[in-house]
Amino acid sequence: MSIANCLTKLVAAKRITQKQADDALALHDGLQGRLYPNMGPTSAEAASALEAARVMAQAAQERKLMAAKQAIAYASALDRMEKHPAGKTVGLQSMLVRDNLEGGEAIRTAIHIDGHSENVTKRLLGMMNGAMKPYSSRLAGLKQDTESIWNVVRELFGEDTGDDAAKAAATGWKQATEYAVARVKRAGKPLSVLEDWRLPQNWDSTRVKQFSQQQFVHDLMTEFEAGNLKVMNKQGQGEAPRAAVGGIIANAYKDITLGKANSGTGGFSNQLRVFRFQNPDAYIRLMQKYGIGDGGLYNTMMGHLGGMGREIATVEILGPNYEDNFRRLLDAAREDDAVRNKSLGAKFKRSITMNSPAAVQRTYDAVTGKLGVAQSELMAGIGGGLRNLQTAARLGSATIAALPGDSFTASLAANHNGIPATAVLGRLVRDLANDQEAEAIARQVNLTAASVMDHALGTRRFADEVVGQGLTGRVADTTMRLTGINAWTEGLKRAWAMEFNGFIARQADHAFNDLDPAFQGFLKRYGFTPEQWDKLRATPQIEADGARFFDVNGVEDQELADRLMSAILDERRFAVIEPDARIRGAMTAGLQRGTFMGEMARSATQFKSFPMTFMMTHMMRAAIQDGAWNKISAGAKLVTLATIAGAVTSQMQSLVAGRDPQDMSTPEFWTQAFIRGGGGGMLGDLVYSSSTRGGDGLKEYILGPAPGTILSATGDLSKALIGDGKMTGKMLAQHIKAWTPGSSLWFSKIATDRLLFDQIQTMLDPNYRQSFSRYEQRMKKDFGQAFWWRPGEVAPDRGPRLP
Repeated sequence: MSIANCLTKLVAAKRITQKQADDALALHDGLQGRLYPNMGPTSAEAASALEAARVMAQAAQERKLMAAKQAIAYASALDRMEKHPAGKTVGLQSMLVRDNLEGGEAIRTAIHIDGHSENVTKRLLGMMNGAMKPYSSRLAGLKQDTESIWNVVRELFGEDTGDDAAKAAATGWKQATEYAVARVKRAGKPLSVLEDWRLPQNWDSTRVKQFSQQQFVHDLMTEFEAGNLKVMNKQGQGEAPRAAVGGIIANAYKDITLGKANSGTGGFSNQLRVFRFQNPDAYIRLMQKYGIGDGGLYNTMMGHLGGMGREIATVEILGPNYEDNFRRLLDAAREDDAVRNKSLGAKFKRSITMNSPAAVQRTYDAVTGKLGVAQSELMAGIGGGLRNLQTAARLGSATIAALPGDSFTASLAANHNGIPATAVLGRLVRDLANDQEAEAIARQVNLTAASVMDHALGTRRFADEVVGQGLTGRVADTTMRLTGINAWTEGLKRAWAMEFNGFIARQADHAFNDLDPAFQGFLKRYGFTPEQWDKLRATPQIEADGARFFDVNGVEDQELADRLMSAILDERRFAVIEPDARIRGAMTAGLQRGTFMGEMARSATQFKSFPMTFMMTHMMRAAIQDGAWNKISAGAKLVTLATIAGAVTSQMQSLVAGRDPQDMSTPEFWTQAFIRGGGGGMLGDLVYSSSTRGGDGLKEYILGPAPGTILSATGDLSKALIGDGKMTGKMLAQHIKAWTPGSSLWFSKIATDRLLFDQIQTMLDPNYRQSFSRYEQRMKKDFGQAFWWRPGEVAPDRGPRLP
């Protein structure tokens, strides 16, 4: 009896559905087509029927596991929402991002996708044991090994290259990806893993568009005819018939150029693969021409690990079909919100804390990566390119603000958890001087520096400022690295987390009730019970560099280990302020990248994520302390330290701009310092004047750097054309400076201003001396400052007058 007749009878007997029968028959036909060349018709029929039955049985088991895990995840999530003291909406938000109302003690857990995905990704990176380090970019992103990295591809295809570094990288990659696949399958995600899967395929729409469909089809057909490439029929799960191959390749061209090829597949896209490479040379040729190019393999591999980490975290928290579970949970949250928050005051409170149903939806879209998928690559490229240029031109002195600001937030976060702030700063200094050894220890305890990822260009704290891997993205990334902000940020994050990890190891000597009160508070905030602490502290520790460290990888209970790691990362975000998924969703207004309104929202909010993040972390923590006195005490400490940091930042920025420090005895200075300490940036200047030192007004601030600069230039040009004004040398110099990468680098800013931009003004403006004089007078009048290196002068007259 043929398999088709068997399936018909099974459907008639209602033992399987018609869809299951259709799937089995399609699978059988595809397998038989692959086996037929090596077997006779009867043998091929029998073998393919047995294989189809095995695969279908396995699929049935996976569907049962998925259904069970889906139901468990939904029930667990709903229970968590119901237990949260602030209601179901906040409970759902706490599964996506850090709970800023800190309800972990009531719901006995605080793990969330945003932190858990970083935790899992760090675990995957740890498995690679730094083997990809030789291929990361160096010299501020100006140099990278883009040649021998292709040996990693050859090693993954089983070719012995004799390259020890490539061999180690290939081994680490296999170990990490195999672990990721096994883990996501345990969480219930059905995954058809290909035996010959080796690397992600990243077809670049911009590169493909440079060639005609005819050329694309010709190149892939050439590889197919030579036996270097197999083209699969996704429906039948077997090789496509020879006659269908050309059409499948042509359809792939359309999908790639429309941006559909690499979207929506997450970190586990191997089960959707149409093209299967049979040797490394074919992969290298086609990826160099139509995909990642010569320098994109490292970013692709690291990005794939990040995608796997995010997918695993999402599946483990919200279930295998997380889209469906989230939709149902959000419906429940909306119903609860409608009952709980009827008054205007209640609605205002849940909106200002970013815990409304709308905020939850935005956060979900951000944490799952939906907001980053471009609807129009052209529009996303234009908007992102403009923001990149503004980053390169304006953030050159970001380190000046980061040094005092991060030192204050890191100290505050350390003290809140019982860690001496001096220990954190001391470790930072030691680690910066001995980076490789520090990184090796960090890898052992899952605290690998995030810069190792290196796939998104720039640090996470500037994730919305540095966009994409195009030319402008590289310019912005290189500029940021030259400032030293990346090394400082990653060094401080690692030092803080390592010191906290060592503190946990030391506290492991004590029972729960004998713990340091601040550390006990940390455990309670994140829902750890005394029994769970006993499990954690029984874990063997790691000794390195003359110190003890808690080995999170040695914890027997994986879920408990993940919760602890997520909690450490949450507290680290208080130490080094960086936007999380909640902030990213708010800053984009929940609008898709590559749409007109989405790009406008991103441009308007550029450089404004810090104050909002500061509000959602330190200010919120102070506001939710028990009792009025605790609130006042925490708030006073926060305001005092933030204002001091703002004062230091303001004075340092004055010095690098050629001005003497400001008079610190005036109320205006301390008001400005208070605003700068909270991330107000140029708003601090507006305390003194209607414009900043650079001449920007409130309108430019609201519109954002790129639109504001364009509007300002357009206005000046139109006035000059209609006779209401003229384009002076000063105006032109300012507009050129506003778009010149590196023009604000803290270590060269004053020299660039005086030797380049002032000289441009001098050459074009016959009244340049009066213009420089008016500028000095305005600084003296509005800010009380004189210049130690005067405008227009090629050398300083004197040194800065310190207060």
